[in-house]
Amino acid sequence: MKRILVFLLVLGAALATLVSCGQQAGAAGDSIAAYDPAQSYTVSIGLYGDLEAAYKEVFASADFKAKFPNITIEYQTSDFGGHHNRLTTVLAANEATNDIEALEVGYIAQFVAGGGLSNLAAAPFNGVSVGSGLVSFAMANATTTEGALVAMPVDIAPAVMFYREDLVRAAGVDPREIENARNWDDILAISERLKAAGQIAFPHPNDVAMVPLSGGKGGWFVNNQPLEPKAKFMGALELVKEIRDRGVDADYGAWSGPWVEGFANGDVALMVNGAWFGGALRTWMAPDITDWRITYLPGKAPAALGGTYLGIPEQVPADKKAVAWEIIKYLTTSENAQLTVFRTIDAYPALVSTYTNPVMNENVPYFGNKPVRQIFADVAQSMPNEQVSEYDATALAIWGNAVTGVITGELGVEEAYNEARSQIIATIQ
Repeated sequence: MKRILVFLLVLGAALATLVSCGQQAGAAGDSIAAYDPAQSYTVSIGLYGDLEAAYKEVFASADFKAKFPNITIEYQTSDFGGHHNRLTTVLAANEATNDIEALEVGYIAQFVAGGGLSNLAAAPFNGVSVGSGLVSFAMANATTTEGALVAMPVDIAPAVMFYREDLVRAAGVDPREIENARNWDDILAISERLKAAGQIAFPHPNDVAMVPLSGGKGGWFVNNQPLEPKAKFMGALELVKEIRDRGVDADYGAWSGPWVEGFANGDVALMVNGAWFGGALRTWMAPDITDWRITYLPGKAPAALGGTYLGIPEQVPADKKAVAWEIIKYLTTSENAQLTVFRTIDAYPALVSTYTNPVMNENVPYFGNKPVRQIFADVAQSMPNEQVSEYDATALAIWGNAVTGVITGELGVEEAYNEARSQIIATIQ
């Protein structure tokens, strides 16, 4: 997490050179040639992780082929960090990109600050109307305070609590206590009981650091004042401090070997993450463990931890933007596409109409044969709308350092909050 936050700060200066590129309400709109279904097109897409596998399933479907027999797709796929490094670099240098680029929600604020992505709210895209059926918080996360829409949400990550039923029961904790937790104090008390029985609760305090902040995607400023209301941000710092001070975490860095292995070997009993994490557990992290379960966050608090967006870089030639938009519209607003991606990689749909599909009510054998997907739908539709600003990336990076300071004991909660707020104000003025 710290490495990513430092990376965001470093890139801020480079991205600032493009501040006017992607936020003009009518930028190049009149010059974009209309999509011609009689013309053959080749569309390139820049992706990361397992998105290519999922989108190949979509583009191989009978529904897509019937609608777009004239479109050939080319892929440029790399790992998460490599993809976003490349995208940030080429946009900052005003170099050629793919016709469509995927970006994780945490990078949205960077491109609001630096520009480089077409405003999909403007004509001829009219993305706000096109996206009216997508879950509202995800659309808000890609919308600037000026009303520009920098990308379209294709999948989301409602946050939930994962717990190992066998480990919890062995520690003398009834799983219903986790499922009925009213607040984080209840979870901390349960964590103490797990510790007393020789069981670690969480992998690391950082894994829950953004949960009280609804994932930290937007919401950093109120009336142009950073880190308000204060109680919300202080609560997040106090939570990570309590987890570390009580000794109920394993101190495993995210995605390290011990962190990944801990979900299969019984090192940890609790985890907070987005819906996508269930797919990772089920398919490769702990496929042979049959005791992982899913429930709401304490008090059914809504939060999101991840999500994929698709954008069209400004550098894309005008005669390719219309067909790129057709592909984005299909991936984001077609039930066939949304459910195919979900079935392939467990990326939860952004399209609300899919939430009533029978697949969402199916019992999931891996998670105790319970209909856990309805929890995801409930959380997604309870999320508050938070618009992003050009200063969000700065706030996130500075806040990440404050969280690290509290976890390591270098900063007290009040001290960390005050320092972070002062640094944000000094940086953006």
